[in-house]
Amino acid sequence: MANYNFKGRPPGTNKVKITSPILKEYYIVQDEWSYNLVKRNKASESVMGYYHDLPTALIGASKYLQLDGKEKTLENYINKLNNKLDELRSIV
Repeated sequence: MANYNFKGRPPGTNKVKITSPILKEYYIVQDEWSYNLVKRNKASESVMGYYHDLPTALIGASKYLQLDGKEKTLENYINKLNNKLDELRSIV
């Protein structure tokens, strides 16, 4: 039988917080199951995505970093995304 009183992850789960100035307002939390991309807001935090491995989480972060609310052409977006990915690859 399932325990209906059990909610969330079991106590004592291991989490690692990965930060970098390159990620700006984002950081990555690694636990036993995934890499979670989190965005810090003024009053709260939002999980932006769940990823299987660190390189995929960094690609997700670079996509969000390039979408700054301004209108961009597709070519400009791809160029900036590639530049951010190269910057992240240089530190990994």
